[in-house]
Amino acid sequence: MENSYAFQTELENWLHEITKNEKPTEDIVAFRFGLGEVEDGYVLYLAGSKNYDEADDEWAADPPDFLAKEELITPALEEQEWYWVLLKVIYSLGRVLRKSPVNNSFLGNDRPVYVGFEDGDLYRIK
Repeated sequence: MENSYAFQTELENWLHEITKNEKPTEDIVAFRFGLGEVEDGYVLYLAGSKNYDEADDEWAADPPDFLAKEELITPALEEQEWYWVLLKVIYSLGRVLRKSPVNNSFLGNDRPVYVGFEDGDLYRIK
């Protein structure tokens, strides 16, 4: 994954486009940013769910009720292990979600937001 500043800028631009162009329905009660490995790096996507249970992460295993059209694909650096990528994504998303215009969008309300690798643990970031 590229350097932190470049990644955060790319992430901000991606989320600005999503919050400008996507309109999840009001019955979406939680969001998750999913991470997956692809041939040349990592993919990040935004999904939403009508079902949510704070005590049980299984809600995130169900097919999403909302899926943003655009994914963010970012290259991997050879020396980075998956957990460093996850930490960078958690940190960067935490910063971006608190900035305008994202914090004034459907991601800025009181709906919970999580991040995690596909088939991995989820971490609440908002």
